[in-house]
Parts: sequence; structure tokens; C-alpha cells
Amino acid sequence: MKILIAISHPSHANFFKEAARILKNDGYEIIISTLNRGRLVQIVDKEYIGFERYIAGEHRGNRFSIILNVNILRFFKLLKISFSKDIDFGLSVGSFTLGAALKLLLKPNIQFDDDPERKMNIFLENITATKVFFPPVIYPGKKVFIFNALKEWSHLSPKYFSPNADFLREFGLKPKEYFLVRDISTGSLNYMKQDPEIILKIAKELPENYKVILSLENKSNFSKYPENWIILNEPVQDFYSLLYYSKLVISTGDSIARESAMLGVPGIYCGFREMKANDILINKGMFFHSKPGDIAGLAKKILNNELNFKRQEDFRNELMTEWEDVTELIVKTVKHYDN
Repeated sequence: MKILIAISHPSHANFFKEAARILKNDGYEIIISTLNRGRLVQIVDKEYIGFERYIAGEHRGNRFSIILNVNILRFFKLLKISFSKDIDFGLSVGSFTLGAALKLLLKPNIQFDDDPERKMNIFLENITATKVFFPPVIYPGKKVFIFNALKEWSHLSPKYFSPNADFLREFGLKPKEYFLVRDISTGSLNYMKQDPEIILKIAKELPENYKVILSLENKSNFSKYPENWIILNEPVQDFYSLLYYSKLVISTGDSIARESAMLGVPGIYCGFREMKANDILINKGMFFHSKPGDIAGLAKKILNNELNFKRQEDFRNELMTEWEDVTELIVKTVKHYDN
């Protein structure tokens, strides 16, 4: 069985990486398609060593590029790959472009999503997917199925991720003596309406008695940030160990704030989007959605131990007991269609 996995965001690369390895070891032929977007190609090449990989589409950070390159031209590229490689099955996170290509070829495809707020995407996913899987943030339907977890759990569950404290030496860091800041580009469709300088405006207000690691999506702006911040050159070898041993994570994008919370590290999300997926972790007390003007004050409370949190591994073990194994769900779904 030949499976095409379409990846258009770094979180999608992480979402499928464990399942892709398991399926490949079980004899399935896995082909990876990636969008040319920022450092995504490099991230995919790092995470999918030994897999056949193609670039389909390019994200140039503007609305015209999203319509033409990310959707229309990418659809034709995915159709060509699917036909020429005789693809039997497709996997993606909400890629209705891959779904449309495989539907034309009468091949099944499964899509995952966690963002019911994007109504048009949901509509297109329902049209093009064989099945769509969501966390418990939406009602099930004819094609919509629910799994009890968030999608980042596919690679962050203790079953698949173990932190490596030795990796911190590369940056001269010690566990819990630094915090990590993630500043995303506002060129994506989801974040075009967001203030691109949220972090820059509050940088000098953040506590100075901790080292700061900066994960910066738009590297051209690096000179605007404090000189003593350590700027990552992604993809780094073990980014999630950096997250795990952070005292706190502040992010203008939603994905890494959720990932930090799942690692048992308090995550402050300061983007403008309201998302039901975030509410799951807000209710567990490890995720905060903060207004830009409140970030520094909240960060100081967390770093000064004024707020109480569950012990890191206890929190993660509770999630492991409560939530489904998302990677196992992906693998079982593929094998169900294979049979």
C-alpha cells in the first residue's frame, strides 16, 4: 500500500512522524509531500530521513500566494504525484487539496483537524475527505469522528518522547533556569490580522534574571530583539527537550503554547485567535491565553513561583492515562483501509 502524507506546517511534520516510522517498518511505502514554507523543508528532511520526499506548493506569506501557490498549484502537483506514484491512500492535517486530488482518483484519504473555527476549511474537508478526525471540540457527524486527545499528543506522549537534558549544554543552559519565547510570522492566513510586534513591544518588560531562548519564524527581524536573547537556528536537533526543561513558554502562535502545556510546562499564548482546542488545556491549568498587556505580569508570577502547578511528570502521566494514543489511531486507521 502506497501512502502519501501531505505536510504544510511544522506541527504537521511532528504529527505524523511516529506513525510514518511505524507504518514504514510494517512494510508500507510512505511518500512525503511538503509545502515550501519558511524552514519547513529542512524540518521535514530532518524528521523523515530515508523517506521519499517531494515539494508541492510554496507559501510566500501573502494572500495571493496562499490562493495560487498553496492551494491551486499545489493541488495539481499533488494530483501529479498521486497519479504517477499510484498512491493508494492519503494522510494530512486538513489538506483538502490532497483530498480533492485523491477523490478525483477514487482513492481514500483521512484528514485530521483541531480548528473548527475555520468554517470554510471544515466545509472543504467534509467534501474531500473520506473521514475527518477531531479532538472533542466539535460534534461528530457523517464524516466527522472524535478522538480524545489533542493532535500534538501524537509525538509528545511519554510513549514517544523522552527529554534529553544533555542537549541543553549546547546552549549553556540548565533545566528551569531559562524560558522560551516563540514569535511566529503573521504571513499565514490564520494570523494575518495579528499585530506582528507583540513580543517586541513587551520584550524589555520580561524578567531579566532568566536566560531567554527565542524561536523566531521570521529570521530577518532578529536584530530588533534584545541582544542577550539566544536565537535558535531551526531546525535544532532536540527542540522539544528545550521546551520540556523551560520554566515557561511564551508564544504568539497557538501550536507551541499547546505543546509546552502538554510537556507540563506553563504555556502563555498571546495571539489573537480564540480556539476551542486551547480551552482543553486552559481547563487543566497549564495553558494561559493572555492579552499582550498582561504577558509580562503573568510571566513574572510564573517565574517567581507565585502560581501552583502539578509536578511535571505527574501532569504528563495524567494526560497519558486520560487521552488516547493518537499515533496508534493513525496506524490503526491506515491498516483498517488496507484490509
